[in-house]
Amino acid sequence: MIGWQAMPKTIPRLDVMVAYSCNISCRGCISLSDFTRNGVARLNDITEWMEHWSTMLQPETIALFGGEPCLHPELIEICKQVRKAWPTATIRLITNGYLLKNFDSATWFDFEPFEMQVSMHRADHRIIIDQAIKNILLKRKGWQIRVSEDPQDHCQISWQLGDFKIYKSIFKDFVIPFRSEDDKILPWMSSPAEAHAICGSPSTPILYKGRLYKCPAVANVMDITGKNWFDYKPCSDAAQLDEFVAGIGVPESVCGQCPSRSQAVVVDHLNTINVVVKQKSLG
Repeated sequence: MIGWQAMPKTIPRLDVMVAYSCNISCRGCISLSDFTRNGVARLNDITEWMEHWSTMLQPETIALFGGEPCLHPELIEICKQVRKAWPTATIRLITNGYLLKNFDSATWFDFEPFEMQVSMHRADHRIIIDQAIKNILLKRKGWQIRVSEDPQDHCQISWQLGDFKIYKSIFKDFVIPFRSEDDKILPWMSSPAEAHAICGSPSTPILYKGRLYKCPAVANVMDITGKNWFDYKPCSDAAQLDEFVAGIGVPESVCGQCPSRSQAVVVDHLNTINVVVKQKSLG
C-alpha cells in the first residue's frame, strides 16, 4: 500500500543521554562520571533524535539520563520535547537530587505522567536529598507512600499522587563495567551470559548521540575510549531496528565488556570514599 508505514515498536523503557558531565564523581559509574566528562547534549540535537525515533519506537517510559540531567540549562524544554515526541509515555527524570533546588518545584507536575528517581549516593547527605524531595511534596497534598524493606528493591520509598511519582533509590553496590590496566579502560572479555546475569541494566537501551545502544555502559565506554572491541553496531535506522529490539534483555557478545560475578569489582556507593560531591552542589 502506498504510504504505508509500520507501527512504532513498543518497548518498556528508553534512556536518553542528555548530559555527559555530572556534579558528582562516583567510582564504578556506568556513565563514567569518575572520568573527565564535560558538557551536555544540545537541545536541537536531542529534539532531532527524538523526532527521528518517535516514528519507529514507542517506549512506555522515557528516562532522562546523564551524567546529571539537572546540569542541562534547557532541561525543562527537553521535557516538553519528550512529551511532544511521545505524548503518552511516562517521563522519568533520573537525578542525584542535589540540583533540584535550582528548579521551580511546581514545574515537574506539568509533565504527567512523570516520575522522578532520586538516587542516593552518600549516606551522610541524606538530609540534603530528603529536603529536595520535600520541597516537591509540599506542592501537593494526598500523597500515597510506599516503603519497601527489600534490599534488592531500588524503590525503597515512593510518594505517588495520580500520575506523578517520586521515589528514592539506594543502589549501594555498583559493579565497575570495565577493567583497568595501567589507567586504561579495557574490556573483561567475559562470558556474555555470565556478565548479563549480574548486570544492573540488563534491559535498558539508551539513545546516545542519536543512535540506540544496548545499555548505558556500552555507549559510554565506547564513546570515551573510541574503541569497539566487539565489532558492536549501534542501531541507526529502521533497517536495524527489528534485530535491536529483539536483543533487549538478551545477552550479546558486547556484554563481555563487563565482568562475570567472579571477576566483578564491586563499589559501595554509600561510602564517602567512593563518591565525591562537588562543593557547589551542597550550598
